[in-house]
Amino acid sequence: MSRSIVAIIGAGPYGLSLAAHLAARKVEHRIFGHPMLFWSRIADAGGERYLKSFCFGTNISSPTRGSTFADYSIPRGLETFEPCSIMDFAAYGLWFQKKNVGWVEPVEAERVSKTSNGFEIVLSSGERAVAAYVVVAIGLSYFAIIPPVLGSLPDNLVTHTSKITAFAAFKGQSVAVIGAGQSALEAAALLNEAGAQPQLLVRENAVLWNARSPRNASLWQRLRSPISGLGGGRRAWVLTHFPSIAHHLSAATRTRFLKDYLPPEGAWWLRNRIENVVPVHLSTNVAEARRDATGRAALRLLVGGKERCITVDHVVAGSGYDIDVERLAFFDPQLRAALRPEGGAPKLNAKFEASISGLYFIGPLSQMSFGPLFRFVVGADYTARTVAAHLAMQARSKMKSARAKELNATG
Repeated sequence: MSRSIVAIIGAGPYGLSLAAHLAARKVEHRIFGHPMLFWSRIADAGGERYLKSFCFGTNISSPTRGSTFADYSIPRGLETFEPCSIMDFAAYGLWFQKKNVGWVEPVEAERVSKTSNGFEIVLSSGERAVAAYVVVAIGLSYFAIIPPVLGSLPDNLVTHTSKITAFAAFKGQSVAVIGAGQSALEAAALLNEAGAQPQLLVRENAVLWNARSPRNASLWQRLRSPISGLGGGRRAWVLTHFPSIAHHLSAATRTRFLKDYLPPEGAWWLRNRIENVVPVHLSTNVAEARRDATGRAALRLLVGGKERCITVDHVVAGSGYDIDVERLAFFDPQLRAALRPEGGAPKLNAKFEASISGLYFIGPLSQMSFGPLFRFVVGADYTARTVAAHLAMQARSKMKSARAKELNATG
């Protein structure tokens, strides 16, 4: 059974960032997971898919120069402002990993449990590894949600936007896309461009679109609406430059802020691919969904208080993600039960450590404790620096304690 100081579970932007910083501090660690798997799957689905954030706000963090998204993109003639291609970002992540974190082990953690002196991790390879500290950096892949009203549909009739493996597979099919956020709007555009017949079902009475940010803003524009890694506006600038600020708010205030920040809206580059192209049904709620006698999805809709029924070949849910520790199936049930979740997410201290000593959560899993910045890649730099510094200190303390015990034993 192998032992290490730190085990990182997940090899996406946050996991890779932390590994790079731990290596620079010479902290012994292992990192498990297939690099950039979530992003690569999205990119492989086909079509023009983009991140909603700026390219310069999607850097995987390295303690040394030369590993930003721009460092990857400029020599290749790629976009460095917006829109930011998911295909380019996934390729950048793999380039970063090979350049900075060549020791990633492409295996999955199948079981994590607490031991008397740390944690035991059962890997998909069959190996049992032991670590003093575990950092969970799994991103969003475990947390895609399908609205309960669609729960009666079989899996072959409903798909979350993040689970679509090929938009071309829907060619010739009628598809109801539910949602008004970026993922739903983008899915509708890509389905249409792949030869499907999508229609958008939107609860709100309008689809919101964000404005295009000027590449060369005037001084007045920069003062009025500064551009930061999180987006445009003063609030985004404050969150980007003072990452820990939301952690000091009360839990109730932070929860309200998370709910209200960045409402569902589409990016400016999607607008001409949706308006007057894809049918959009506003003020529409799905009241019931079932598989009909022909094997298709029958939806009963409430449209402005009136009932309407439609039948489609497939339903795509742009319903986002629900951070909930109960979804961490690879956690031992006793370990899950010992966590004290806050709004479903683990409650973390200022060092991203959970109520269970030695267990850390970074990335979107930290958003309930640290705010919306950590839903995005831009939060990886602050996270990696904070956690790496803390774990380096913990590792030094553990080594000193071990040496003291050895001296006492021999003395």
